[in-house]
Amino acid sequence: MADVAVRGTVLSAPCRMKAGDCKVIVPLTAPTATELGTLAAEAAPAADILEVRLDALADMNPATAAEALAAVRKAAPQRAVLATVRTAREGGPADLTPDAYGELLTGLCEAAPGGFDLLDVEFSVGDPWRSTLLDAAHKAGAKVVCSCHDFARTPATGAMVDLLVSMANAGADIAKLAVMPQSPADGARLLQATAEAAARRPETPLITMAMGAAGAVTRLCGGAFGVCASFGAVGGAASAPGQPDARHLRAAVQAVGQALE
Repeated sequence: MADVAVRGTVLSAPCRMKAGDCKVIVPLTAPTATELGTLAAEAAPAADILEVRLDALADMNPATAAEALAAVRKAAPQRAVLATVRTAREGGPADLTPDAYGELLTGLCEAAPGGFDLLDVEFSVGDPWRSTLLDAAHKAGAKVVCSCHDFARTPATGAMVDLLVSMANAGADIAKLAVMPQSPADGARLLQATAEAAARRPETPLITMAMGAAGAVTRLCGGAFGVCASFGAVGGAASAPGQPDARHLRAAVQAVGQALE
């Protein structure tokens, strides 16, 4: 794999990563396409990438999802768009079986080619859906963020490294891991795992974070460990615990980058 470039935003692979290169992703959560368009216009100045949380739509199907993405694209044409459906097994609101999830995302890729730049694919969906979705996203012109979210704990350090490497080996354009720390030490282990995964797969961009208050610092300094992007909220509308204000996040990332130059 290599750097991922989407609409002028480069998500750097660890071998070329500098701390100040870490980008800002702002999640958008609303029940209708119209509301998502309004949020996109408000959030765009603070974001490099806009994440559209399609699982928040009042009526979630490929057609309405495509409409929502089109509204975001129209409101913020210069920003890259990450399309996400977060299932209940990964801490989200969408109570979908693996088959229903796979069918929904496959349908989205067919309904909205070019309508999004990145597609979140939960690693836990397993094969054959994982491979099917990787192929469908690439045919639709999108890169794939393989993701895993543990809202209960922080796994063993080696297990986190192995998971990120497994995502890269499966063909992910970007590997993403979010965990829930019980202490600051857990957050430190997440950063260690990130650095070790970056050393093992230096050509695959990584996004990692420890959620909640105990892990908040990982969102600010992850770039120093190989993290290519971090999530920040606009207007207090965080999509996961511990997300800082996007503007504060950007200032912190830049400060870390300048300090390490």
